[in-house]
Amino acid sequence: MNMGYGEFIKRNRIASGFTRQVQLADKSGITAATISRIEKEIQKPSMETLKELARFLTSTSYVELMVACGYWDEEELLEDPSKPIDATPAKVTIVPDATKPKKPSPVEDDFIANIDLSDEELLKQFNFQIDGMNLTEDETKGIIAYVRSLRLVNQNKA
Repeated sequence: MNMGYGEFIKRNRIASGFTRQVQLADKSGITAATISRIEKEIQKPSMETLKELARFLTSTSYVELMVACGYWDEEELLEDPSKPIDATPAKVTIVPDATKPKKPSPVEDDFIANIDLSDEELLKQFNFQIDGMNLTEDETKGIIAYVRSLRLVNQNKA
């Protein structure tokens, strides 16, 4: 039986060293009342709230939080993780051709170098596509948040 998102967040809050909701609230800037409503599943957290929680819940990741809260489908994320990323000028594209070089292109390098820009600035500079289709603004922001969470996890490991 799958646990609900509230229990998932509560368990990871505790596993991350926040025995009380107010401790996580103080660190994250999300009110203790909001954390309580989320854990009781009275209020579903927004994607922005999950992005902020992911910074402090060290026992989980932004991706796992997004899956637990129903924003992303785990099966879709796992369909073909071997697809390399290829880029053409001014856009980042996921391509199904496994023969493409795995070395990042200048556009990908530029994207990663500018990942600290705001979401809006990145949306202005880059056009994101998967399977030849432009991503929505929410999908693009999700990918940006995912890349940032990976960077945060890698920084915490170092």
